[in-house]
Amino acid sequence: MTNRYILMLTLLVTGNLIGAGILGMPITTGLAGFWPSMLMMVLFALGMLFSAVVLANEANTTQNDTFNYPSLYQKYLGTSGKWVATIANLIILYGLLTGYLAGGSQIIVNIVGIPTEFQPLVLLTLFALLTLLSISGMSVIQKYNTVLMLSLWTAFFVLIFVGFEKVESAKYAYTDWGYLPMAIPMIVTGFHFHNIIPSLCKDSKWSKDIWKPIAIGMGIGFAMNTIWMLVAIGVVPTFGEISLNEARVSGIPITVEMSQILHSQIFSIIGMIFAIIAITTSYVANGMGLKDFTEDFLKNSLNIENKWIILAVAFIPPLILSLLFADIFLEAINIAGGIGIVLLFGILPSIIFYKKTSSKFGKIISIISLIAFSVALIIVTLQTFHILHIEPHM
Repeated sequence: MTNRYILMLTLLVTGNLIGAGILGMPITTGLAGFWPSMLMMVLFALGMLFSAVVLANEANTTQNDTFNYPSLYQKYLGTSGKWVATIANLIILYGLLTGYLAGGSQIIVNIVGIPTEFQPLVLLTLFALLTLLSISGMSVIQKYNTVLMLSLWTAFFVLIFVGFEKVESAKYAYTDWGYLPMAIPMIVTGFHFHNIIPSLCKDSKWSKDIWKPIAIGMGIGFAMNTIWMLVAIGVVPTFGEISLNEARVSGIPITVEMSQILHSQIFSIIGMIFAIIAITTSYVANGMGLKDFTEDFLKNSLNIENKWIILAVAFIPPLILSLLFADIFLEAINIAGGIGIVLLFGILPSIIFYKKTSSKFGKIISIISLIAFSVALIIVTLQTFHILHIEPHM
């Protein structure tokens, strides 16, 4: 694989990492504390890198243009593995789309100054536009992908530049180790790009060096997430009327709180542009994946081929959830990351590697990864069903 291809695939990985997860990560990591969260970021970034390499090796071994994860897990774990993967994938896709709709409409309403009673109308308009793009297919997105990515990166660095002026380093001293588990879903979501791994392998012509763009891309993503956390946590107070905790309670993206604190029209405008582009690209990518997944499932399992039923099953549930729960942004991303992503791209790849490797060191690594992701799954599941209540300490 040439350096040009490595660069191209690296940018593709990094572009997928800069998504809506970055809008929520500083909230939960800031409430846990910057330094504890950095420790957790290192652990789970390595875990997500490990699982990405495992899945890339599987895709390269298969060299199948129609490679999909439910079939992979059925191969190693039987029918139960296939259905676990199917359910996990639905949790990820439905959760992310719900979060994008709720978060996107909140950003527009708050930044533009639209009365909150009109948020459902804003949400419906956003849903119509994003879903139409998703249905249109890759050709429309690829036509404008370069412009979108350049705009996203430019907006990101402008936000960093403007925000650094108001950073207070004293805020990094705050720690709440008890709340740290609640930062895991956002951290995992911030390092999630695994749905495109089969495409990456195919584009690399099944190269054994596919780990290079994956590792480099995730390294760049780690640096960008760290810088963004430094700025956001350094600017927004932990508690108060405008704070990280208020963003958590209200379920709003971090750029809304930062705009209110910085009183910068440039930041507000660029922040909205960044958030909308990140949400658009993420929604369309996951929306196309959900549509294809739903179509495949309904046709092969229930013999349903009506395109309107397929589209309704794919897109109506996220719309209903986001309309019913206007502040569901953080909760939806938490469920998608802490349950869906952790299960599909954390626990299951660890089991596969443990079953395949004959190396003692490899088995130890897979066990460590399995335990870390399993603990995260248990905690988030208990929190989601209100069996466990973890709140930040003032």
